[in-house]
Amino acid sequence: MHTQSLATRILRTRFAKRVWRKLFGAQSWAKRAGTFREKEAHGLIQRSNYAYGMLRAADTAKFFGKSAVTACEFGVATGMGLINMTQLAELIEAETGVKFRVVGFDTGAGLPAPSGYKDHPELWSSGDFSMGDPDLLRRRLAGKAELVIGDIKDTIGAFTRTLTTDCPLGFVSIDVDIYSGTVAALQGLLGQCEAYLPAISFYLDDVASYFSNEACGELCAVDEHNAAYPQRPIYSDKSLPRGRFEPFADWYRSMYVGHILDHPYRNHARERGSLSLQDHLKFMAALR
Repeated sequence: MHTQSLATRILRTRFAKRVWRKLFGAQSWAKRAGTFREKEAHGLIQRSNYAYGMLRAADTAKFFGKSAVTACEFGVATGMGLINMTQLAELIEAETGVKFRVVGFDTGAGLPAPSGYKDHPELWSSGDFSMGDPDLLRRRLAGKAELVIGDIKDTIGAFTRTLTTDCPLGFVSIDVDIYSGTVAALQGLLGQCEAYLPAISFYLDDVASYFSNEACGELCAVDEHNAAYPQRPIYSDKSLPRGRFEPFADWYRSMYVGHILDHPYRNHARERGSLSLQDHLKFMAALR
């Protein structure tokens, strides 16, 4: 461990970094000696979509003076994504100082029966992606995440009421596959405005397949949500791939941002001193 630490310190010197990147490339250097942020920007962190979205949430929370943030996964299945989310929460807390509340939602029995064409019955059937034993998953989570079992439409209201200004919602992964489940999950965006960050990173899993379209599934649910709640719209993440070293990663198309347009921070300027042009560039660069 000591030898690795020394090697890393050497590789992080300006000269060694320049030489290594010249000989082997920037990604190779980041893999061996990069910081968490450098590895994340190169797509070297497991489950890159979660790493990106959760780091966005932590950075945004810190930017607005919050020390904790909530991250949710809708559609837990066997729990690999939720477990990975808890691991990322620890890494990102070490990087940013922002703590995470991690919450997973699942029926526990797989997908409900599709109720019409919007639910993609040509793709999905009742019982797909069953969790198995929820208690076993809870033991594996070891208290690092909350697991909410039941139909999302029946559990989302109670959860939304637990969101607070001290630990606002900042990242959401929706992997429920069907329209009706997505509609239910998006009800979680309708609580008190200050229970959310002004901008929330979203990962939508089922929006880029051959069958994906705005008349069905998650895309349809988002379009209907935007029409019904114009002050809480969800749009594609316009910042990608800026600042990253993978210009065409598939998951970029699945990243969205939920905008809380009635949030006080989006309606009144925060008190701070005036900025020079250079200071303003630094101020905006905090969120890339």
